[in-house]
Amino acid sequence: MKNLKLLLSIVVILQCSTSFAQKFTAQEVADSIKNHFDVNPIEKVYLDLDKSNYVSGETVWFKGYVTAGYFNQFSPLSKVMFVELIDPESKLVKRIKFYSDNGIGNSFLELPQELKTGKYLLRAYTNWMRNRSQGYFFQNELNVFNLFEKEEDNKIAKEEKGNVPAVSFMPEGGELISDVQARVAFKALNSDGYGEKVSGKLFDQNGEIVTSFKSMHLGMGELTLVPDAQKSYYAVLDEYPNSKIQFPQVKEKGLSIYLMNLPQLKEVRFKLSSNNFNKDCFIITHSRGVPTYVASTNLNGAAVSGMIPKDNFLPGVNYMTIFSKEGVPLAERSFFINSVPTFDVEIESDKEVYLKRDKVKLRIASMKGGNGIESYLSLSATNNNEVLLNAEENNIASYFYLTSDLKGYVEAPANYFNEIFDDAWKRLDLLMMTQGYTSFDWDKILKSDANLLQFKIEQALSVSGNLKTDIFKKPAKGGSVSYIVQDSTKIFNEVEVNADGSFEINDLFFAGEKAIVLTGKDKKGKPNVVISIDSTKSYPELMSAKHQISGTLSEFQRKSIQKTLERKEIDASYNFDNNFETLDEVTVKADKITKQDQVNNVYGPGDNSLDLTELDISETAQHPLELIRGRIAGVRISGSLINWQVEIRGPGSINSSTTPLILVDNVQVPLDYLNSISARQIQSVEVYKGASAAIFGVNGANGVLSFFTKPGGESFSTYEAGNAATTILTGYQEFREFYSPDYSVKKEAHAKPDRRALLHWEPMIKTNEEGEYFLEFYTSDEVMDITVRVEGMTQTGQVGMKSTTVKVRNTAE
Repeated sequence: MKNLKLLLSIVVILQCSTSFAQKFTAQEVADSIKNHFDVNPIEKVYLDLDKSNYVSGETVWFKGYVTAGYFNQFSPLSKVMFVELIDPESKLVKRIKFYSDNGIGNSFLELPQELKTGKYLLRAYTNWMRNRSQGYFFQNELNVFNLFEKEEDNKIAKEEKGNVPAVSFMPEGGELISDVQARVAFKALNSDGYGEKVSGKLFDQNGEIVTSFKSMHLGMGELTLVPDAQKSYYAVLDEYPNSKIQFPQVKEKGLSIYLMNLPQLKEVRFKLSSNNFNKDCFIITHSRGVPTYVASTNLNGAAVSGMIPKDNFLPGVNYMTIFSKEGVPLAERSFFINSVPTFDVEIESDKEVYLKRDKVKLRIASMKGGNGIESYLSLSATNNNEVLLNAEENNIASYFYLTSDLKGYVEAPANYFNEIFDDAWKRLDLLMMTQGYTSFDWDKILKSDANLLQFKIEQALSVSGNLKTDIFKKPAKGGSVSYIVQDSTKIFNEVEVNADGSFEINDLFFAGEKAIVLTGKDKKGKPNVVISIDSTKSYPELMSAKHQISGTLSEFQRKSIQKTLERKEIDASYNFDNNFETLDEVTVKADKITKQDQVNNVYGPGDNSLDLTELDISETAQHPLELIRGRIAGVRISGSLINWQVEIRGPGSINSSTTPLILVDNVQVPLDYLNSISARQIQSVEVYKGASAAIFGVNGANGVLSFFTKPGGESFSTYEAGNAATTILTGYQEFREFYSPDYSVKKEAHAKPDRRALLHWEPMIKTNEEGEYFLEFYTSDEVMDITVRVEGMTQTGQVGMKSTTVKVRNTAE
């Protein structure tokens, strides 16, 4: 917690006012804001992907960054990150968890072969982030093209011409006030959800032209007028003469903000204008929860002007909010301070031109002011013949300092930082006026309801539940719950029960799907308790990408799909795990799948295997043990109904018990869990005894009965019986290292043609004290240009990125 306090403690509050009568109250509002975000810092997640477009069946490689607090520093809070892939119909394709080690982690997501062509939403968040709107989750729209669809199946009809764009008008500060000059921003979106170039005129209710307007960037623009509360207004687009678009209503009295944030000025200038509005109010600027300027004033009909030095603000999105003395927000305006903290990235190669299957040596360096600095980077090297990188999509700078503080989709965000656009500052200001409104619950913040947030910080995988007395079903005060994780001799412990009988196990760390076995005891250590597990895990509401792929595939996209098919044919033809002869041409329509292949047995074959589906009794038996009684040598089964005993002759007993380990679909369960399974659900059983049971460690000392259910049945999730319970928990995504061939050593596998699209992916780069890192990878069998892209950040929130090109030719030039 010391690091967290250090991370969040630095704040400078500048005070300036035209009237000090309400100074204490103004400071109180600012202190409430700071106190809230000291306790509840804003977390952000960003994923750096290996590329922009994918083909079904490919792997999405990514590195995750988690930051917290005012300065976008690596988060010491959440260590569990969720990544979801959602299809165009808002259905979940996959959800994985991966581990963040002090703000950094990496993983992968496999795209199913059956994915249809379309835009898929890749979403990432932490549990703590769910306390804010889902609009602040990391979101990236992936273009996925199906590998086996016909050309006509990939064709998605474009929208018909004649659809009127959706136009929204947004007054600066939030409202139109009668007789107060107003600047009104607007944004026009086409039916695909992208900005649409428009022009038009504004009319009053009598059909008189008030002013004209024209968009300047991605459907955004602005107009100026002096509104009249006695009039109503509507807009008509020049391209659509029959359109009639509602304009915001004008209020008789209120407050308006005019803000000037020109790049050549060293200060942000503002003017507050009002009509029939005589109130004391507070001017507070803030960014990511930290107040940066506090002032008090009185609006008595006269305009109030001021200027604030830009050095006072944090880099990125800032807000000016006007509060009444009661703490009610009256107006708000966002603005952007373009002082993003950056460092330089250098990429140096050992050659200017490389040959096929040649070793590429790269020096990566992170520099600041001519000196090397320690940074955390990721690198992708992609084949330009197949992979087009979208330079307009989010990068680490545009995300952490722009789009992560804006709700919803931002089109072409990287362009706002592109120095080739002289009017980039104006584009940014229009974005602030149309999309930069906070979603803060000011009532909760100012009333100090800081600790009532619903979702907790997750630093590990967890299981929670309740422990009650077995007779009176009251909280088992003073009781305890011990637990052990399947296949682990290291993950076991005991937790005390809270006064209300609840418990939480929050120090679990494992990959894949595991069973957690819990055992409860009362305060005297007796099993006179009933344990229940909170088995319902809620997730955020699913949403789809806001856009779709329109039209037919481009020539480049068709080429990319064809090359992916060629790679799969190469992989199928060159199988070095078996001694097969390579044929000139092979067409495989289907593989014969044996019944044993249908069983996902992670422990391998046992001493005895029995296919239970071929038994005559399989249709009439009630209990799974009935199916194997008397059919497997050395397995003694007795009992009936719900009282059964099992013993496997040969293995030694443990703890005076002769009951073997019972598994259902590779998951450890109590013997009486079999009472809840119909015999008709069982497909096969494996029996392990003696040496073959050694894989299960001490748990398999009495032998093992491993049952497998038929495909399509309900999967095991939670089983509760008295003081014992077992539940399935999905852990972190299994680790997988990116494969990059080493052609310096001759191997049989190198006979396979090399047609890689992603030549190298190295996500966990950490530069040394001199700011350097060295890496190597090999080129493939193609002549190409390779795009090497590096991006990352420092622990203090500085961001850096760089791209360069590596040439591969038939001969060295």
